[in-house]
Amino acid sequence: MHSMEAIHSRENPLVKRYAAALAGREAGVLALEGERLVRDALQAKIELECVLLAASRAVEAASFAPCATRLVDDALLAKLSELETPPGVAALARQPAQVELGGLPRGARSLLVCVAGVSDPGNLGAIARSAEAFGACGLLVAKGGASPWRGKALRGSMGSLLRLPVRDRVEPAVAAQELSRLGWRHVVAATRGGADPRELDWSGPLALWLSGETGDLPDLGTPSRAATIPLDSRVESLNVAVAAAVLVFAARRTGAEGARDG
Repeated sequence: MHSMEAIHSRENPLVKRYAAALAGREAGVLALEGERLVRDALQAKIELECVLLAASRAVEAASFAPCATRLVDDALLAKLSELETPPGVAALARQPAQVELGGLPRGARSLLVCVAGVSDPGNLGAIARSAEAFGACGLLVAKGGASPWRGKALRGSMGSLLRLPVRDRVEPAVAAQELSRLGWRHVVAATRGGADPRELDWSGPLALWLSGETGDLPDLGTPSRAATIPLDSRVESLNVAVAAAVLVFAARRTGAEGARDG
């Protein structure tokens, strides 16, 4: 169902609500921008309150069924956009429910990706994308870094943040100790001094901890092993999103080999 009368005023309550969600001022509500992200949300069964569609694309409204669609003046929707090239499609959605740590699968190949202090939302989105691509069971995001629910992180994840079980705004030490009580082991990514990822025991359930772009992880208060990616001596470190992809791939590949050997 959709209204064929386009919204022209920035004072419209729906437009104001979308702008607030886009700025992170609407608790529990996501502002999704771009057709790919909106359709990813539909496929992931995320509850969409409304799709905002540029009036010039009115013929496409039925394709977003059963979600309600409102037409918005093209220029107005473009002014609301965070993107250089406004896509003409946006939506208001309910933030996915937080995953309970006790509800995560705890098998021999269970890998939980945990990030603390990642301030760049693009990096956070890329980490989520790698986590999903290589079969991690979820993503834990510590408080104080980028939010997984803002536009740049959601777009950078290519929809992964809408599909992965996510727990955010956690205290790292509290979460780590809870995971330990639940039988999880911990591996911490380290720039230097850790074991080669190819030589580590990645059997699960295992939490892989990644620090932010410029700092170290806080003390987790629980035993852990360190993993360091071997690099050419001229290169000091990798971007955190690249390091995450390498380590998650190593964990899943090594874990799979261990499962076959067993």
